[in-house]
Amino acid sequence: MQKKYKVSASKIPYIFFAFFGIVIAVNICYIYLAKTTWRGITTDESYQKGLDYNATLEQAEKQKKLGWKVDVKSSIAGDNKMRLSVILLDEKSYEIKDAAINISFRNPVQDGYDFSEVADTSGGSYLFNVTFPKKGQWDAMISIHKGKDSLYLMKRYVVQ
Repeated sequence: MQKKYKVSASKIPYIFFAFFGIVIAVNICYIYLAKTTWRGITTDESYQKGLDYNATLEQAEKQKKLGWKVDVKSSIAGDNKMRLSVILLDEKSYEIKDAAINISFRNPVQDGYDFSEVADTSGGSYLFNVTFPKKGQWDAMISIHKGKDSLYLMKRYVVQ
């Protein structure tokens, strides 16, 4: 009489499918997290900005030669509101009048909240009444133009 052997099913295919099922599930979770948490902050025209870096250095050198002094004072004016005062002096410490000053505010954490303000020049000084769309950190790019001369500076403000 022949001996009958019982054939047992191998567990290797189940382990194989379970492994790849876990890998696919983790990848789906990572894709979901990447799509739902990305805030959209990128640098526009980064390649061109890199090529123009020497022009940026030349502009910085021109600014040093101007000798202008800029004093920006800030005070809280309410909930999400700030009052900025800009005092602009030339190389001999005389006040510069009739300059065009613009401040562009950018939220460094989240895209879509950027805005600009133009100075109120009544009374001979440069005043800004700024209402921020939300609390948090804000980078301010201050652009000052008087004739053919220009000056740029950056400040960071925290709105609480």
